[in-house]
Amino acid sequence: MDTPNKGLHPVSVSERREWDRLPISIPFFMRGSKATGEEFLEFTTALNLSAGGVLLASNQYFEPNTQISLEVPTALVSQAQLPHSVSLLYATVLRCIRAPRCFLLGLRFEKPLIAASSESEGDLCAENPSEDNSPE
Repeated sequence: MDTPNKGLHPVSVSERREWDRLPISIPFFMRGSKATGEEFLEFTTALNLSAGGVLLASNQYFEPNTQISLEVPTALVSQAQLPHSVSLLYATVLRCIRAPRCFLLGLRFEKPLIAASSESEGDLCAENPSEDNSPE
């Protein structure tokens, strides 16, 4: 079976992800505007991550198609100006499910991380590594 999923298990009809998910916790600052125009900023945690998207635990409900930006708190990485570091990602909410202590947000990245890393070798630091990209 030739599938785009490079994992060890065959892809079922309900499992259509193009990239394998990594069960890794990563903190993010999530910001954007809700459909009501209300702006938000929340410190959240990724529960798993792939090149195409992320599963986040959030304190609030978000409508599908909400556009958000995710910023990895990278104070040390920004200071070091390491090549190939990406600290600002844009995503769209695909689904929001109520869990016992939070809402689980399934997000799709605007541009897959793997495609971004192969597009250019040297200019993938945050949009401008000399800028202070810390949240307000």
